[in-house]
Amino acid sequence: MELNFMTRLFERKIVLLGDPGVGKTSLVRRYIYDTFEHDYMTTLGLNIYVRTFEYPNLKVKLIIWDVAGQESRRKIALRYLKGAAGALLAYDLTDQESFDHIPRWYEDLKQANSKDVPVVLVGTKLDLAKSNDIPLTYDLKKLGDTPLRRADLIFTSAKTDTNVDAAFNLIVQQLVKGLSTFPDLAPEIEEKESTKILFFVQKDDRWSQVALNHIEKVGKKYAIEVETIDVEKDPKLKKAYGVSAFPTIIVGGRQLVGIIQISHLEDILHQMLKSEQSS
Repeated sequence: MELNFMTRLFERKIVLLGDPGVGKTSLVRRYIYDTFEHDYMTTLGLNIYVRTFEYPNLKVKLIIWDVAGQESRRKIALRYLKGAAGALLAYDLTDQESFDHIPRWYEDLKQANSKDVPVVLVGTKLDLAKSNDIPLTYDLKKLGDTPLRRADLIFTSAKTDTNVDAAFNLIVQQLVKGLSTFPDLAPEIEEKESTKILFFVQKDDRWSQVALNHIEKVGKKYAIEVETIDVEKDPKLKKAYGVSAFPTIIVGGRQLVGIIQISHLEDILHQMLKSEQSS
């Protein structure tokens, strides 16, 4: 009998959702880079990170989308949720209101995918909750009669690196079920630095959605951080970067205008990576 030693590759997209300021970006940066910044700027659009796990005969590329939580960007954020295989729904343990909004984030996730999606509830800023003697309780009734009631719940602190890996591992374990006969083995991990991209969009511009779809495809190959800028809300940034047509992206000091130029994004990232490796 011939044994099959071929390694299967699976890509899985997960999204990180929650109110602005709950610590989503701090959480994922601790997970990817093992760092913590006290004064991290609020995510304005989207950050994409890549982490790859290798199990026996199985390789899983986890594409993590850190989505902005501002209400003003919620319509744009809905586009980012499509195709999610799982999600971490984050709330601040020191902010009851952020927990109350979890069902709303779940509904956005369900609406974007037309189905229930596996989730893990993540309480953040455990260090602050403990130091201020805040009880680590939550009201199940506020989650309604949804899969949220049965979801895993974990308390974390990006600052002290408490349960951060464990939180992501909970969702990873759900995603690899059935893919491998050894899902509980500790995987080898491959990490990648991310490249910053500024993505300028204009309201109701249909080409911006086409550009976003292309950026998403590129994000499956390269770790990127995408800051989406609505020029109607941020006219100063539009002027500062000399943006006059849409969609426009800026990457590595280069400005790509329109779908034709943006279609070369993958080639540019490849060149940038090759240049970094040779330097």
